[in-house]
Amino acid sequence: MKYLYLTLIILVGFSCNTKENYTEAFSENELHSANQKLIDISMEDIFNPPVATRVFCYPNLVAFETYNHKFNKSVLNDLGWDAIHDIESDTTKIDYSVASLVAYEKIAKAVVFSEYMVDSLNNKLMKILDSKDISESRKANSIKYGEKIADQFKEWLKGDNYAKVKADAFYTNNTTDSSWVLTPPNFEPALEPNWPKMRQIVIKDKSKFEAKPRPWFSADRNSDFFKNAMMVYEQSSKNTDEERSIAKHWDCNPNEYVNKGHNTVFLHRISPPGHWVNITTQLCRYNDADLGMSLLTYAAVTTAMFDGIVSCWTTKYENDLIRPVTYINRYIDRTWEPYIQTPPFPEFTSGHSVASGTATSVLAHLYNNSAFIDSTEVEFGYPARKFESISQAGLEASNSRFYGGIHYKYGVDNGLEQGRRIGNHIISVLEKIR
Repeated sequence: MKYLYLTLIILVGFSCNTKENYTEAFSENELHSANQKLIDISMEDIFNPPVATRVFCYPNLVAFETYNHKFNKSVLNDLGWDAIHDIESDTTKIDYSVASLVAYEKIAKAVVFSEYMVDSLNNKLMKILDSKDISESRKANSIKYGEKIADQFKEWLKGDNYAKVKADAFYTNNTTDSSWVLTPPNFEPALEPNWPKMRQIVIKDKSKFEAKPRPWFSADRNSDFFKNAMMVYEQSSKNTDEERSIAKHWDCNPNEYVNKGHNTVFLHRISPPGHWVNITTQLCRYNDADLGMSLLTYAAVTTAMFDGIVSCWTTKYENDLIRPVTYINRYIDRTWEPYIQTPPFPEFTSGHSVASGTATSVLAHLYNNSAFIDSTEVEFGYPARKFESISQAGLEASNSRFYGGIHYKYGVDNGLEQGRRIGNHIISVLEKIR
C-alpha cells in the first residue's frame, strides 16, 4: 500500500509538471488586445471599408491557421489552396498560442501602413511572453514557427490580386439615367471600383450568392422605383429621435467631412468592418470564449466580411445604380439632403447591410444569438446600445442606411439577405475543417 501511495504521488507530480510545461503562454486576452490594436491602426491609416475587411481578415485567418496546426490541420489547404507546407509534426516543440500571435503580428505588418504601431504590439506581446514560465527553446521554436507560417501565408497573399486592383484604371462613370454619379457634399470619385476582381477565400462561385433582383429603374411616378425613392424622401422627414440615433450609431464613416463655414473638418471614425470586429471582441469576452473559440470567431467573422464585400462590390458595379440623393434631387426635390453622408459608390446592394449580415450570421450561430450591449461608439460621443439578440443588431445596422437616407429599402433588405447567406455558408465551411 505504501508503494502504491508513493507511485500515485510520482504519477500526480509527473502529470502536474507536464501540464505546467505545456500551459500556453498566451490566452484569448492577447488576441483581443491585438484586434483592438488593429482597429486603432485601421483608423490611423483611414482604410476604406473594402480595404478594412482585408486588413482585419488576413491576420486573424493566419492566426487561426497556425493554431490549427496544433491538431495537424491546415485551414487554407482544406479550403483547396495548397498554401501551407512543412507543418511541424512534433507538436511538443511549439506553443501554438505564441506561434499564432507571432503570425498575426507579421501579417498585420504586411497589410497596414503604420508599421510602427504593429511594432508596439509586438513589443507588448514579447514583454508578456518574457513574464511567462516557458523555456527559451520552446519560446524560440514557437516564434520561429509563427514566422515560418507567416512567410508561407505572405506568398499565398500575393495571389489575392490586391496590387493589380489598386493599380488598375480609374472608374469611368456611365451616362444612363439609372447610373450612379458623384454625390454631394464632396463629389468624390468611385471608391474601389476594381474590388470585384479580388480573390475570395471561401466562396468559389460568386454567382451562388447574388442578391435578389431590384426594381427596374424608372422616373415614372407610378413605378416601383419612384415609390421606393419616395419612401426614402418621406422617411427623412418623419425620422424619430430613435431612428436618427440608429443612423448615427451605425454611420461608421471613416472618411466623413463636415463643412463648417469656410472650414472643412475631417472626423476620424471607425469603419463598418471595424465596428463588427469590436462587437466580436465584446461577444467573445461576454461569453468567456477561450483562445481556440476566439480564434475561430475572429477568423470566421472577418473572412465572411471579406468575401461578402467582394460579392457586394461585384453587385454594386454590375448594377451601377443611382443613389437616392441623386434621384430625389432630379425627380422629387432639388434641395433634399440625406441625414448622413452618402458614400462614393453605387447604391445596390448596401455594403453595410452585407457586412452586417455576414458578421451577425456567424456570431449568432456561435453564441446562440445572445443579447448584448454594443459600446463601440461611446468613444465617439454616442451612447451604448442594447440588443435583445445578435440578429436584431444586424437588422438595425442594415436599416440605419435607410434611416440615414443613403439607401433604398430594397437596397438594405436585399443586402442583408445576401450577407446572411454568405455568412451562413462560411461558418458552416470553417466549422467543418476546424
